[in-house]
Amino acid sequence: MSRLDAADATARPRERGNLDRAVIVETALKLLDDVGVDGLSTRRLAAELGIKSASLYWHFKDKNELLNEMSGVMFEEALLAPDIDGPDFVWDHWLAEGARRIRRTALSRRDGAQVMARPRPRFPKTRIPFEENVKTLMRSGLADMECRLTMQALRRYAIGAALQEQSNKGAGAAIGIVGTGEEGFEFGLQTFIEGLKARLAEKARTAGTVKRGRASRSPA
Repeated sequence: MSRLDAADATARPRERGNLDRAVIVETALKLLDDVGVDGLSTRRLAAELGIKSASLYWHFKDKNELLNEMSGVMFEEALLAPDIDGPDFVWDHWLAEGARRIRRTALSRRDGAQVMARPRPRFPKTRIPFEENVKTLMRSGLADMECRLTMQALRRYAIGAALQEQSNKGAGAAIGIVGTGEEGFEFGLQTFIEGLKARLAEKARTAGTVKRGRASRSPA
């Protein structure tokens, strides 16, 4: 081993100790605003942190793992904790605002929608709020799996809308697409919510019909 290699080897543990994943991700998100997803390289990030590129691999095996964790942090920013004990809690308002917050968070950073479209790491701290959100949405009358599919569909819709906005950058109107941006997003969101309410109303009617049928067959 050369003297240079030996010096580098002894530097790595020290650099590892001076950094943690949270600092790296925070720096990567700031750099994202300057260079975008394509320009965000491990070499450039290491230079921003003032460390050697190899030192990043103590914390992230590659750029994909880093981007996934950046996605998780952005979702943490977007998550709306349910206040089910509040006097003004309405499930559909809470659900719609959650979708709006995801879109706004994606649009708040350069290429933010591309990052949030990636898989999120399932940290214990992020898993709990998701399960709490499922339980909150079940107060509407939707079943457990319906709630999970609902939040998945809304998440995809919000990110997809933001992705199109960031990709088109105003070009949609020039080719005849109407209702882009806030107006288009709100129309689709309200249509989705109204569809959920119609589904719940149909479930209630079906349950009422079954209940009346059972009552009519009961012995006197």
